Amino acid sequence: MSTQFHRSENGPAYFAHDALQQDGISHGFFTRQGGISSGLYNSLNCGLGSGDERASAEANRSAVTTALGFQSDALAGLYQIHSARCLVIDSPDSPYLTTRHEADGLVTNQRGIALGVLSADCAPVLMACPQTGIVGACHAGWRGAVSGIIQNTVDTMCSLGALRSDIQLVVGPAIQQQSYQVSAALTEPLLSAHPAAECFLQPDSTHRDKYLFDLPGFALSCAAFAGVENAYIMAKDTYAEPDYFFSYRRATHLQETDSGRLISIIGRL
Repeated sequence: MSTQFHRSENGPAYFAHDALQQDGISHGFFTRQGGISSGLYNSLNCGLGSGDERASAEANRSAVTTALGFQSDALAGLYQIHSARCLVIDSPDSPYLTTRHEADGLVTNQRGIALGVLSADCAPVLMACPQTGIVGACHAGWRGAVSGIIQNTVDTMCSLGALRSDIQLVVGPAIQQQSYQVSAALTEPLLSAHPAAECFLQPDSTHRDKYLFDLPGFALSCAAFAGVENAYIMAKDTYAEPDYFFSYRRATHLQETDSGRLISIIGRL
């Protein structure tokens, strides 16, 4: 399985993964390229909660939605809180279509709806069951992943009729292990909830009592725990590739006041 880089006719650039290139399914892990924002948010910032001009972020969100073949107002998003909560859009008049609710996962069995999750180092996870057309998306930072957001999103898809054995899942661009130094504030709750996750912690040879955490690898293990056999990692480092990705950690290290937000989208046309 491989990834492809696309630059849409209307500007936004994104990565796609072979596993999600299924009939009727449209998806993209969008980069920071091809938008209209400026400054720290240059250029495809899709975060409504950032300090960017709201009109710019909204225009960028419309552009990424139409780039994938959806109507400009078809994007369903969340007010992300690093939780394990997953919401279901199972009708055309669902309240989750017009208002961002607190959660970190979205699932739908409806056509024409683009599920979107934001990230700036956390792992965006997109899922599809081609046989049923049911799709899911979740935002998996370490807190959400430890709490079970990936498993809950898979389970929610199955509650609508998705076949667990047929779900295709991709962990998108995120901070990679070599860039993700962590301390006891992460390692203690991680190992308390998932003792076997020690394999995703590598001692940092340059800093005593620090570790390098493999967030994408841990996310993949969560997918396996949820019974998903067809799961893949898109090994692209948001921290180390500033031309392509926003990174909250990189912005912090550069003493910048804010970071843009990337968006990842999936839906059935």
